[in-house]
Amino acid sequence: MEFTLPACNTTYRIADPGRIITPRLLVWQERVQANINTMREMLQQVRSDADLSLLCPHVKTHKSGWVTQQLLDAGVSRFKATLNEVDMLLGCGAREIFVAYPLLQAQAAWLAERMAAHREVQFYIQIAHPEHAAIWPALAKKHDFDVRFFIDLDVGMGRTGVAAERAFDLYRETSRLYGLWFAGLHAYDGHNYKATLDERRAITRQSMDLLLQILRHFNENQVAVPRMVVGGTPGFWPDFEYLNTQQFDAELWLSPGTWVLFDTTCGRLMPDTFAPAALILAQVVDQTAPDRRTLNLGHKRWAVDQGPVEAFSLPGIQAVKWSEEHTVVELAEKTQLQIGDYLALVPRHVCSTVNLWEYFTLVGENGEIVIEQCPIEARNR
Repeated sequence: MEFTLPACNTTYRIADPGRIITPRLLVWQERVQANINTMREMLQQVRSDADLSLLCPHVKTHKSGWVTQQLLDAGVSRFKATLNEVDMLLGCGAREIFVAYPLLQAQAAWLAERMAAHREVQFYIQIAHPEHAAIWPALAKKHDFDVRFFIDLDVGMGRTGVAAERAFDLYRETSRLYGLWFAGLHAYDGHNYKATLDERRAITRQSMDLLLQILRHFNENQVAVPRMVVGGTPGFWPDFEYLNTQQFDAELWLSPGTWVLFDTTCGRLMPDTFAPAALILAQVVDQTAPDRRTLNLGHKRWAVDQGPVEAFSLPGIQAVKWSEEHTVVELAEKTQLQIGDYLALVPRHVCSTVNLWEYFTLVGENGEIVIEQCPIEARNR
């Protein structure tokens, strides 16, 4: 089986689809590597000496030890995660882990146990309110360790983070607490999803100017900011592009996640960059009308949170109806698709789609199965 996705002009091969029980999440080994290479090239377009050590990629996209290992091998040394991915990262030997999620008492106690058991790993947490910080002094005393925290800033997304005018006051309150050490500023601009690069550049200027204003306020009060963490997949490149023109004394980390597997939502925003590395292989199980076929998977296996799947391995196909276990598609005129035939679907939102699978099948350069069941260790946790 071989097909080309027109949107990214990428060819995919499956040497023996009959070996695969469908539906199945497939990941193409060469496509992951190509996306890693593309990321390196994009960073070097902005700054010629840039490399993947700039990244702190969010692993909630893939939740996979295999993908994490590819990133480690490529030179990525730190990772951003929710609490759910920590054990997977520890199992891969990650040495810097930023848990970028507001932690309450039980979650913080759980993480503190991991921190105490893995003192060779540098952990970071995020704080946006005094309540987040107040949990940690007792844990620091109990386990005899320091806690390095980022102040989480709201730079326009309105989801988590402290307002700009409260950021320095939060630092002063938090830095007085036992065991807590300031690691930097976290300015995730996940709202930067505008349709064109110029529109995203405009959002970048607003968000990054706010970040730099906060940084300058810290500096004016004789407080050094060691690091700044910015950027999701649509926004990381304009963020890096813009910040590269600015003067600041802080280490910069970029934290996109979706790029390594990619999906059609980001594909619309970022054409001619990355290409999907994770697709779902399905089969036709029924025919309900001359131009309609029913596939053997539904939204229990592809995430519907950003809309229905919209890209298929055959042109002119449209999803018209979906339920837990089935997806009904409408065919273009003269499209031949019989019961038992295969169809590959590209996730619209790969992060939440991956979480629906226990494992993926890893496909090699010539379409051969490299690993039949490659575990997604951090899914559904």
